[in-house]
Amino acid sequence: MNDQTLLTLAAAILTGRIGDGPAALTKALHLAPTALTDEHVTLTHAQRDRLRYLFTDYEWMLAKKMAVLDATDPEEGGIVARYQAAKARIARSWLAAPNLATRYVKEPLPDGGQLMHLQLRLDYGEHGLVDVLDFVVPETVAKHIEAKQIDLLTWAKQYLLAEPKTE
Repeated sequence: MNDQTLLTLAAAILTGRIGDGPAALTKALHLAPTALTDEHVTLTHAQRDRLRYLFTDYEWMLAKKMAVLDATDPEEGGIVARYQAAKARIARSWLAAPNLATRYVKEPLPDGGQLMHLQLRLDYGEHGLVDVLDFVVPETVAKHIEAKQIDLLTWAKQYLLAEPKTE
C-alpha cells in the first residue's frame, strides 16, 4: 500500500463532497499540488493522521484494503471505481441488517451552501461499536428529501440496490 493510492481516494471523496478535492486535500495536508501526482510521495505521520480523518472508521479500513488489493491485483477501472463499488456492495448488504440505522447530516460549506450526507450506521450494541458508511446525497435529491417528496431510506435503497453500471 502506498500513500499515492490513499491520496487518490481521498481526492475523489473530497471532490464528491466539495467539488475541488485536490485543492482541498493539498490544503488540509499541507502538500504541494504536485504531490498528488507523484508516485513516490511519502506522507508524514501527521499528514497520514489528517488523511485518515477524511474517512469514517469503516471507510478508512475499506480504503486501506482496497489500496492493498490494488497494489497486488490492479483493476482496469482504477482504485476509485473499485472503492466505490465495494462501498456500495457493502451498503447493499447492510440495508438488510436488522441493526441498521440511517440518518442524514447537513454539512455547511464555505460558500454558504450545504451538503447532505446519508449515513448508514450499524450499531453492535456493545462498547459503542458503530460502523458508518457515508454517502453524499446529490443536491437535487437533498431538496426532494427536505420537501418530503422522497424518503431518505427509499432513495438509499434505490440508489444502493441499483446494479453497478458496466461499460
